[in-house]
Amino acid sequence: MSDITPFITVLEAAQKKEKFTPEVQAAAEGINVEVLKAAFAKVAEQGEFEKLDDAAEAEALSKGFEFAAKAVMMLQKQPGLLEKKDLYIYFKVSKGEVMEKPGMFDIQKKQLYGAWEGVKDYSVAKANQRYIEHVTSLIVKYGTVDN
Repeated sequence: MSDITPFITVLEAAQKKEKFTPEVQAAAEGINVEVLKAAFAKVAEQGEFEKLDDAAEAEALSKGFEFAAKAVMMLQKQPGLLEKKDLYIYFKVSKGEVMEKPGMFDIQKKQLYGAWEGVKDYSVAKANQRYIEHVTSLIVKYGTVDN
């Protein structure tokens, strides 16, 4: 299992309104950190298609995902294309969005579509967990801005 301590540190700073924009701070409000950690750990150990049975854990993980989607905008450096690909495909699954199959000559969209096809049947909980995990790795790699 991944250590999400850097993500939790960013979340708690936003909850205390020590850093980040009001939009990011608002996304952090109401997230129970302990429940989020428990949900993340549980889903990390589950298979790709299993769902969370506990409603509080499912809600905390969902709110954690929503916060991660805002927090990723607070990185000191923008992630590269391959890093964005992982964010994109897990975001799509988390939101229940379906990708349209690209045309034959659109190489970049074909690569995105191929990656999405590999995870499109993941549970929302697993997609949320993977998204948070990926944002955590980006926080470690790039750091966050102070505002």
